[in-house]
Amino acid sequence: MGERKIESSAHPFTIYQEFFDNFNSLHTRRSYEIDIRHFFSWAHEQFNISSYGDLERDHIIKYRNFLQEAGGRDGSPCAPKTVARKLAALSSYSDFLVERSILEFNPVTSIKRPRRDVKTPTNALSGTQVRELLEAIPGDTPAGILHRALLMMFFTTGLRKSEILNLKFKDYREINEYRVLEFIGKGGKIGQKVLHPDAVELLDLYLVEMQRQGRELGQEDWLFQPSHNPTNPQNLNKPLNPRTINEIIDYYAKKIGLNFKVTPHSCRATFIGELLENGVDIYSVAREVNHSSVKTTQEYDKRRKRLSDSPIFKLKY
Repeated sequence: MGERKIESSAHPFTIYQEFFDNFNSLHTRRSYEIDIRHFFSWAHEQFNISSYGDLERDHIIKYRNFLQEAGGRDGSPCAPKTVARKLAALSSYSDFLVERSILEFNPVTSIKRPRRDVKTPTNALSGTQVRELLEAIPGDTPAGILHRALLMMFFTTGLRKSEILNLKFKDYREINEYRVLEFIGKGGKIGQKVLHPDAVELLDLYLVEMQRQGRELGQEDWLFQPSHNPTNPQNLNKPLNPRTINEIIDYYAKKIGLNFKVTPHSCRATFIGELLENGVDIYSVAREVNHSSVKTTQEYDKRRKRLSDSPIFKLKY
C-alpha cells in the first residue's frame, strides 16, 4: 500500500498516499492533504497523541470548536464553510483508515457541523458588464484570442475553474449538430455541456490561431494552453496555471473600472444569475450547474421580488 510520512516534525503520524491518489482532481488532493496535515499537527500539539488509535471523538469536537473560535490564520474564527470542509476531509480520511483496519471506528461520525451558509456572496456581473469586459480584450493578439475564448467559456458554461482547466482537446466534440464539452465535475462525475454559439465561435478562432502558430492540438493535448512560458519557453503544451486565470479575469475587470473583486467563481455566479433573471426555472438552472441541492442555487438568486410576480395572479377561479 502506498504510504509516506508527512515531511514535518510537528507530528509522528504516517499519512497514506493511496487515499489522496483516489481523487481525480489535483485541487481536491491538495486541499484534503492540507486539511488533514493541519488536524494531526494540531492534535499532536494539543494532546500529545502519536497514533491513530489514540484518536477520540472528543478530540474532533475540540478541534471543531477551535476552528470556530480561533482557527483562522490570524487567530480569527474560520467561516462555517471552511469548518465543514475540514471536517468532511477528516471524516473521509477516517473512513479510509477504518477500511484499512487502522481505526476501529470513524471518530468524526455524528459530530455536528456548522451550516454552510454563504456569509459573503460571490460578486456577480451584469450582462452589460460582461459585454464590456469581453470587448476590452484585444482580438488580434495570441494572448487576447486565448483570453476571449477562455472568458467566454467561463461566462457561457458556468463551469468551475478546475473543470475548464482540466479540459483536453478530445473533450470538445460535435453531437447531433451541437458543439459540446465533456468535463469531469465534482466527485469525478462526467458531465456534458452544450456550448453557446458565441463560445464556439471564439473557441474555433483560438484553435485556428494555435494552428497558425504550429501548435495544432492533438486529442490528448490540453484545450487551453498558455501563450508563453517565461521559465521554459519550449514547454507550452500544458494546462493554464490556476493563478493565471484569476490574474486574467482581475486584469480585465480593473481595465473596465469594476470596483469589486471579480474571480472565476464570479463568472459562475453571473451565469446562474443571468439564467434566473431571464426566466429559466431554478430547478433547470440547478441541473445545468450540477448543484446537488436547489438551495445552493438559491444563494445566487439576486432577482428583485416584484409584486407583479406574485403567483396569486395565476389563479383562475
